[in-house]
Amino acid sequence: MSPASAPRSIRFPLKTTIAAVCLVMAGGIGTWLWLGSGGASGTCQELVGDKRIRSALGSEYRSHLSCSELGAAVKRATMGATAGRHSLQQARSMQNLLLSMDDTAGTGSAEVEPALAVPFSEALADYADDTDQILTSVNVDYIRADTSSTSPWQDEAGVHMSVSVDSLLHVVRAISHSPAAYATVREAATRHISADLAATPRSAGKDTLSLRAKLGARILGSLDGVAEKVTQAQGRGQAQKWGADVVARLSANAVAPPAYHADPTGHLLNSWKRELKDAGPKNALTRLEAQSMDMTRLWAQGLGLDQGLKDSLPYDSRDNAAAARTDALSKLR
Repeated sequence: MSPASAPRSIRFPLKTTIAAVCLVMAGGIGTWLWLGSGGASGTCQELVGDKRIRSALGSEYRSHLSCSELGAAVKRATMGATAGRHSLQQARSMQNLLLSMDDTAGTGSAEVEPALAVPFSEALADYADDTDQILTSVNVDYIRADTSSTSPWQDEAGVHMSVSVDSLLHVVRAISHSPAAYATVREAATRHISADLAATPRSAGKDTLSLRAKLGARILGSLDGVAEKVTQAQGRGQAQKWGADVVARLSANAVAPPAYHADPTGHLLNSWKRELKDAGPKNALTRLEAQSMDMTRLWAQGLGLDQGLKDSLPYDSRDNAAAARTDALSKLR
């Protein structure tokens, strides 16, 4: 740009400039006081203004909900008295929340504030039956019903809710900048996978055992992709801190595992947690990515399978987790 065409600087009298700076500082302090005290900010403000959120929250909706108030309202609107059991309206509320959050924070590096991310992760964890089905992408009922016009639905097993794999992954990534929120979602998936593995008997046959291992691996691999996407934008030290925080939360409260024949779910869950507890901060993320292989190994040992299956099932699990991680990264834009 030539000097002639360059815009001229505008000069203000000194008193006017000082007054303006004071106003800006006052406004900044006011904003800090509002946001720091739990006021609505960023993503929370956008969500509160979304008509789908108003519909999802129903009588819980207020036009000036703070992040923490919004999080509490989300839990009341989506969770029932019994864990994992929902009404059609509660499931519809969760679906609307997921779709709105995908539109608001599902792309790029947008983050959901921890004051909302943590309670939302707790509500989402209550839908682990649904989210695991979405991530495995093999249940035709969920594939057909991942639009607002056909979901939620009810059958003899209860109420179900579905969204697209993309939408679910986008939202989980957005809340997972909070390690507490990510750990909550992964903990719920781990418990669900442990129960599914435990419910599959030794007599099921090689193909069924392999399929069960692969399905669990697909869920965990998808969550590995989320973790990789979140930590890609962080420095090495911050990524290690995030991973160590997640591992500490997942391995907390691990107890001596019961015998597999007495409590197979508890055996798998606590055996894995005890092993994870030994992971140091520098290799926390690497150890987390090995979860599908580790849990399948523990499961094969608990079932007392022959050596061939003890060797092959963990590697089937590892390969499927790696493929799911790659798929998840391609969806996380």
